[in-house]
Amino acid sequence: MMYAGIDTHLKVHSIEIQNSTGKAMWRGNIKNDMEGFNFLKDKLRAVESSNNDTIEAIFMNPTGNYHMPVKYFLERIGYRVILVDSRISEHIRITSNLGKEKSDAADASVLASTARVKPDIMESNGHERDNLSGITRLLTIVKSNMSRIINQVKSDIAAVFPEYPLYNPIDSKTSLALLEKYPTAELLRDAKIEEVFDLISIASRKHYKIEDAINFIQIAKSSIGIDDSDGIYAYRIRMNVKRLKEEKGNLNEIENYIIKRSENSSDIKNIAGIKGIGVIASTVIVSEIGDIKQFDSKEKLQAYGGKAPNIKGSGGKIHAAGVTKIRNPYLSSAVYECAITLVMHKNPEFLELFNRETGKGKKNVQAYIVVGKRFLSHIYSIMKNNKPYKSKLSGDNIM
Repeated sequence: MMYAGIDTHLKVHSIEIQNSTGKAMWRGNIKNDMEGFNFLKDKLRAVESSNNDTIEAIFMNPTGNYHMPVKYFLERIGYRVILVDSRISEHIRITSNLGKEKSDAADASVLASTARVKPDIMESNGHERDNLSGITRLLTIVKSNMSRIINQVKSDIAAVFPEYPLYNPIDSKTSLALLEKYPTAELLRDAKIEEVFDLISIASRKHYKIEDAINFIQIAKSSIGIDDSDGIYAYRIRMNVKRLKEEKGNLNEIENYIIKRSENSSDIKNIAGIKGIGVIASTVIVSEIGDIKQFDSKEKLQAYGGKAPNIKGSGGKIHAAGVTKIRNPYLSSAVYECAITLVMHKNPEFLELFNRETGKGKKNVQAYIVVGKRFLSHIYSIMKNNKPYKSKLSGDNIM
């Protein structure tokens, strides 16, 4: 039996073919185009023929989407392709005592050795997410962009108007409208009361009164913010406000798309039925998990969405050294955020569990991790049995 590893990139892929003992039978590079793919096909066939052996599997990391064209090409011509999480590849590198070398050729070699070092990987085709995860991950990117922009605005405001009355939340409609027209204390202190009132009243749907406009201007007049004589801060704030408004629109559009695409999913509906969990969070979780049949136990799902031992290797020996993040970071983050939400919404089961853990002296972060682990156990049961959430309270050990 032989195995191949492919380290994929945008323009060129690195390949190594190994036999069952780890000896390299061929290594090289191909272009990421049809000419390169056909060359690879001929090379795979030639290596098989000259060694009177077959290539049992081809391993690659699902990094970005670089792997997708070559993966589907190889599957169409009859080869088995197994996707290996990059964190598992790093784990193999360390436990195999392969040192810290990091290059395309070395990565291909590590991938080719996957079946020999981790034989149980041959029992699956690697983890496949639901296609909708491409949209939920886009949502994560937009939220991250918004956070960065908000931090930039807050940083500039701290210099030119530290007393800004709508600092939290700075991305509200009223705040954005006010900042776009009056981004500094200097500009706001010279504004007409009626104009400020009209602006904040319309933006807030008449939540603010004329007295609020007067108060805002008074605060600006006594501000200790620095002068913005060249208008640099005002320009930066205005531009970031425009960026933030655009990303808020993108966020709303993506969330509506996700909700519409999720309407027919019983898994998403069942998970969203848990008090404190919404459709968006449920969709992120279900799309990252994919087919639940890929996990034959709740413990494996918990490991995929939680923490795992950090395994170190030296002199052929391995040992645990704390914890590592060999998991799906998108799923893990979603589960942790859901754990916080479940406690905040006082979901009885999860609030009881949180209080139990903090009562033992654990920090909030540690308690939320335990809550997330319990939550994943429920998710496994919901998706495996296609049944709604059923609470378990008072000492039932389902973690």
